[in-house]
Amino acid sequence: MTAPLAGLHVVELANEISGSYAAKLFVDLGAEVTKIEPPAGDPLRRWGPFPGGPKGVADPERSGLFHYLNAGKCGATLDLGQPDDLAAARELIARAHVLIEDFVPGTLESWGLGPDALGRLNPNLVLLRISAFGQCGPWRQRRATALTVQAASGWISARDPDRPPVQVGARISEYVAGGYGALGALTALRLPPAGRVREVDVSQLEALLSTLPYPMLMAQRMQRLGLPPNLRSAPMLGVVRAADGWVGINCLTGQHWLDVCAMLGLPEYGEQQIAIMLGGPEREEFFRKAQPLLAHQTVAEIVELAQALRIPAAPVNDGATVLDCPQYAERGFFVQSGGPGWSFKRPGAAFRFSKTPVPQPRPAPRLVAIASAAVGAPPACGGPGAAGRHHRTRPEPWATDARSLSVTEGPLTFSGLRVLDLTTFWAGAYLTCYLGAFGADIVKVESIQRPDGHRYSGAFAYEGDDWYERSPIWQGTNLNKRDLTLDLTSERGLNIARRLAAEADVVVENFSPRVVEQFGLDYESLVALNPDVIAVRMPGYGLQGPWRDYVGWALNFEQTSGMSAATGYPDGPPCNPQGPADPIVGVHAGVALLAALEHRSRTGVGQLIEVAQIEVAACVTAEPVIEYSMTGVVRPREGNRRRGCLQGVYPTSAEGVWVALSLPDDGRLDHDVFDELVAAWTRTQTAAQVVETLRTQGIPAERVITGDQMYDADLIGAQLDARGYYEELVHPITGPHRYPGWPFRITPGPARHHRAAPPTLGQHNDEVLGGLGLCADEVASLRAERVIGERLLNA
Repeated sequence: MTAPLAGLHVVELANEISGSYAAKLFVDLGAEVTKIEPPAGDPLRRWGPFPGGPKGVADPERSGLFHYLNAGKCGATLDLGQPDDLAAARELIARAHVLIEDFVPGTLESWGLGPDALGRLNPNLVLLRISAFGQCGPWRQRRATALTVQAASGWISARDPDRPPVQVGARISEYVAGGYGALGALTALRLPPAGRVREVDVSQLEALLSTLPYPMLMAQRMQRLGLPPNLRSAPMLGVVRAADGWVGINCLTGQHWLDVCAMLGLPEYGEQQIAIMLGGPEREEFFRKAQPLLAHQTVAEIVELAQALRIPAAPVNDGATVLDCPQYAERGFFVQSGGPGWSFKRPGAAFRFSKTPVPQPRPAPRLVAIASAAVGAPPACGGPGAAGRHHRTRPEPWATDARSLSVTEGPLTFSGLRVLDLTTFWAGAYLTCYLGAFGADIVKVESIQRPDGHRYSGAFAYEGDDWYERSPIWQGTNLNKRDLTLDLTSERGLNIARRLAAEADVVVENFSPRVVEQFGLDYESLVALNPDVIAVRMPGYGLQGPWRDYVGWALNFEQTSGMSAATGYPDGPPCNPQGPADPIVGVHAGVALLAALEHRSRTGVGQLIEVAQIEVAACVTAEPVIEYSMTGVVRPREGNRRRGCLQGVYPTSAEGVWVALSLPDDGRLDHDVFDELVAAWTRTQTAAQVVETLRTQGIPAERVITGDQMYDADLIGAQLDARGYYEELVHPITGPHRYPGWPFRITPGPARHHRAAPPTLGQHNDEVLGGLGLCADEVASLRAERVIGERLLNA
């Protein structure tokens, strides 16, 4: 079977995780990717991990992370400062559809490969550019590291009132921009040729902001209610000790809390959920009683009992235990990689297709490998014949003609695409929000009996009859949609849903598998209604496996995948990132969907796309499992540190205000001493003074931003406004809001991030049902029977 992106040619010029990961996603979908490396090789070749652990030989051909990110790519080792090698690179680019780069702005231009020069070379090229702050704006040339970008985006969070806020670990943040980059490039490829290079300009800062649960909207709402703007409650119970490790128990509803109290034999705390979440004295008392009960049970026993009660619970896996997780194991998710004499386990693909399965990739390219005339020939792609060939050999362009992707027939990328949105909460809704932003007609289905549960996030019943319309988190994820209410437990409501499915190009859902299956809206049922439909199913744990019916949400997936185990203080418990899992899943589902749409445009065949949320989370948390499988070592949590850097998060002269900074580690200074010296100085300075002083010396430093500061022009607001990241739309009930957009700009391309404000419950009932041919009397009858409605039942 032909891969969905077969015949698409990509050239990669990347020296970071973000660009390499974007190109990896193209490889997974069948594109032919040639990675151009300098003679010294991609820096990730020297990062490791290497066989034998920290004392093993740092062999650039045996770097586990490099192999994970670059498996299946062809290689060309070229010095772009040399005319012959630059000419060879230009030949490859001239025949490519996509060029990916993740250097600091201006680097391509220094090689004579800026957009104007590339336009003369290949006017139909899509140029994907990933940088810390983007290619424009006052911060364009600002120095940055992963830590300082996390600080500026709100990813560094307070975990302990007596210690500095801490970053998200395992370099997860660096994968995020790569995922958005692949999505943006595939979106741009669907636009008709513009006669000039089309740039996709990805900002890592904006990418990280885009994966947070709308803290700027939430802070603004809290301020209007007279509440603390950055009020954050700890999810209960959170990460707790079991007899043999850590376990996450993540109450999402009041019923979950009551069930946990009953499970622990502590029903007297059932009415104290809010006080315990907010950290009152009741919290200490509760945990003093609960912890001994949990400590006498294993992780597996707690998870099994909790899930039997439909409580979202999951193991907190690290690089070792994740390999033993029954769900990953039975699904065969982790795959063997490496080469002769060495091997390791790494995550498989982030998505699964029923008609175009992701193949096992070839090995990563060797440093001396040269792209040959026949793309895919062993010498070009790390095969046995590659060793010993001189890196200055001139590579030839692809021998076969490039095959362009199918392009849209309307003014926007997804014009004419009809999408039935059966999603709830965040991951699935994030995908459909994106599709709607670029032209798709999204019909979102919820009901007055059971609306989307995300409506209750940040909404309070005391605000009046329309309180469920006021959630900033729901609003941020549901722009660009038409809202239809249908009671799917009624025959009439279910029949209407089936009619909509029969006319849809795409159906998206992210419930646990049994939900849509009991309504007869699973893929097999949809195909009977609509043979060429593309169904995107995004279950938490996957459609098969012993945990398929487990309940879970973002925190569960962060815990199961290893995200939480990699985040936190070295001597403290694992910490939940509390943000990225859901939207990152939505981004990967979008990448897979665009590939499936291309496959259908060529073959007329739809298919099922399965995006298991725990698998996407594991794909962007790859290094811990790679390292353990290569070395038998689980690396301790690093707090705010990172190999090769002297860095940290430090106090300032203002209470509760922190700064993050990074320096290269030349090995001459002990890190603990460095921290003491830096903290002694930063305590005497304001955050602005620290950042400005270090910035003038070329040292990356940023203030640690909180939600209420994300619109502030004196902090990050000026950069975001210069790039048009926020767009103001007017909600029918809560009025105007500046909603976050997408973390890239496509030029030339759509001028706006969003097309419409988030709808109210059932706002488009008459419009959607009229479009199906129902007359006014039929619609009135549906409303009278409460199959549809515009107000929450019993609100």
